[in-house]
Amino acid sequence: MNLAWQDSTGDSHFMDISGKTVFITGTTRGIGQGLAVAFAKAGCHVIGCDLGPQTETAELVGANYIELIGDIATPEEAKTVVEAAIETGFDILINNAGIATSGTFVDADFARWKRTIDVNLIGLMAVTHAALPHLRGKEEAHIVNLSSIAGVWGSAGMAAYCASKHGVTGFTRSLEYELLETNIGISSIHPSMARTRMIDNVPNMKFTPLIDIDDAVKGVMRAVKLNKPQVFIPGRMRWLVDVLPRILPNFSRRLMLTDKNSTSWQRANKGVPEI
Repeated sequence: MNLAWQDSTGDSHFMDISGKTVFITGTTRGIGQGLAVAFAKAGCHVIGCDLGPQTETAELVGANYIELIGDIATPEEAKTVVEAAIETGFDILINNAGIATSGTFVDADFARWKRTIDVNLIGLMAVTHAALPHLRGKEEAHIVNLSSIAGVWGSAGMAAYCASKHGVTGFTRSLEYELLETNIGISSIHPSMARTRMIDNVPNMKFTPLIDIDDAVKGVMRAVKLNKPQVFIPGRMRWLVDVLPRILPNFSRRLMLTDKNSTSWQRANKGVPEI
């Protein structure tokens, strides 16, 4: 049975995270690194995973950090990484690893788009699939999937990225219903453009405010502690990119086209990033 309960403020509390172990993918830098540091400060043990060494993150977290190296975009390797994390044990899974490629869809080699889907969606699903049997054995557990505002919305030049993040959103909502009567909560997180290496050389659009890593971290922490199924960062983005396009699609489309940076990701033409 889902463990949520109502306190006097009306919030649904799900988990006291102190003393828990958190398994986070994509911890070399950015939001993943911020999450590793924040959960450690909250009294958690942290298992981090990325394509290469996470030296800076390990130094920031300290003794409570365990480093794993692997490419989760390959389901077999994702399973191996999860099995290594299970040897330590974890209560919270945060699927954070992701890449942002862009450009005109037809003009770029299809390998760019395939890699985007493999990392952002297939890898996330493979890690979750391998982790679920372990999490079922916990008294309480939580899964966080990092989607994006692009997980409910489209943007020129981001066909594969938006496809991958829409997939993350749909996967999370579907799995949520499978887990309703279990000990496992699940959340999808939808940040606006965060100040990380991912948005280098991409002017932000008028309707997609820049956020700090700390904003995304706070959203994830809130989702875990309060068992929130879906969190937009900032919260008003739910109305702009999710609700408005559903009820007034033509108006929403015209509104977005007034932004001179509406094709900024397409012009950036971002390939698969180096490690």
